[in-house]
Amino acid sequence: MRKISRAKTQRRKALPRYSGFFAVFAALREKHFMKLAFSTLGCPDWDLDTIIRAARKFGYEGIELRALAGNLDLLNRAEFAAPQLVQTKASFEDEGIEICCVDTSCTFHSPDASERANQVKIALDHAELAAKLCAPLIRVFPDKIQPGAQRDETRDWIAECLRAVAEQMPDSVDLGLETHGDFANTEAAAEIVKLANHAKVKLIWDVANSVAAGDTIEQAGRVVQPYLAHIHLRDAKPVTGSEHWLPVLAGHGRVSFAKALAVIRELNYDGYVSFEWEKYWRPEIEEPEVALPDFTNAIRNLVEERSDTTECSGVGK
Repeated sequence: MRKISRAKTQRRKALPRYSGFFAVFAALREKHFMKLAFSTLGCPDWDLDTIIRAARKFGYEGIELRALAGNLDLLNRAEFAAPQLVQTKASFEDEGIEICCVDTSCTFHSPDASERANQVKIALDHAELAAKLCAPLIRVFPDKIQPGAQRDETRDWIAECLRAVAEQMPDSVDLGLETHGDFANTEAAAEIVKLANHAKVKLIWDVANSVAAGDTIEQAGRVVQPYLAHIHLRDAKPVTGSEHWLPVLAGHGRVSFAKALAVIRELNYDGYVSFEWEKYWRPEIEEPEVALPDFTNAIRNLVEERSDTTECSGVGK
């Protein structure tokens, strides 16, 4: 079976990664520009074969693992257990799709030291899975200041836990702290990374989260640059009575894709920009069959314009 898979991989490598509609992305890669991925949070009920086919169809180079076949428990999925792991990896390799990040639900904000230690263990288990899948990064959250806790002590707990994970995780995997929750502002998240003081502790810049927290995209880009490992991008808009912004299709919210791409170019960032469509949490938003091509369409159109204007897709009216 592996001989057939290797031959298939060789055939894939001999062909252009994209043709026709998505040829622009191949040109971007030749210039060491960003790569596109999507989080499986946006297609929570799909199995791996469906996910991989969609990546190829819609012009993505990578997958960020989060939800799979209806749940978020990646550690106990049969696809990633020893009997099936080799075939799972081959399925991605044969189609030329990378696993760019393994997402966790880990948070390190608890005042309870034993709970924080448990979260460290769970993060390390995900790091081991990432290493087996040849994924270079896991995602964790800083998250929320708990009742009775102070901001500074919460910040310090998070930094301490990040350092503990980084010191024990596989050499091939880095630890990405997402701009999220009470630390969605990039200055706040970057401060935690500085305090962690470990080369493996990086930032995942969730553009929508940081904009919702009051950042401008230009300001946020400057702050995250020294620590940037990964980017989440989606358009979104505020909802009355909710702290969480609603994901919307590109051009219908307040997150400017044009500004984001301009900043990404200025940063010379050549990692993944991952479309995080929060379908798992928001079943009412558009189906992945609509949202996934909408994202690559929006990026393609902006790249083809080759314009520095910021008055275009992704800017709310």
